[in-house]
Amino acid sequence: MEWFEILTPWHWLTAAVILIVIEMMMGTYFLLWVGFAAAATALVQWMFGIGWQVQMMVFFILSLVSIVGWYYYAKNNPEIDTMPHLNRRGHQHIGRTFNLSRAIVNGVGKINVNDSTWKVEGEDLPEGAKVKVVDIQGTTLKIEKVG
Repeated sequence: MEWFEILTPWHWLTAAVILIVIEMMMGTYFLLWVGFAAAATALVQWMFGIGWQVQMMVFFILSLVSIVGWYYYAKNNPEIDTMPHLNRRGHQHIGRTFNLSRAIVNGVGKINVNDSTWKVEGEDLPEGAKVKVVDIQGTTLKIEKVG
């Protein structure tokens, strides 16, 4: 008797747990669905006592259906980033208005943002002028005069 001829629901549940644990370490969502297919195969084998050939077909079909289903779901429902500028500090300032802390002379000046100073580029303006950040290039904010 070959090993695969004695597959029990416990074998499928063990495979499901192992696949889901590996998925939790990877975070790709691929093995999650294969793990669910293994758990569902265990349920089908427990309820109907099917042979190993049918178990393999059930597992294959459920794996394929779940992976393809997840692919189309993820494609049609993209993940929304709640903090798109998290590690891009300068991009967080685009659209905000500030007062110049140093006059813009020859196209270069400075503004204070919270506890830091940013280099700005734009038309020459006196210190204290109200400006709006419109773009960023490297660590230099591109500004324009407000009003």
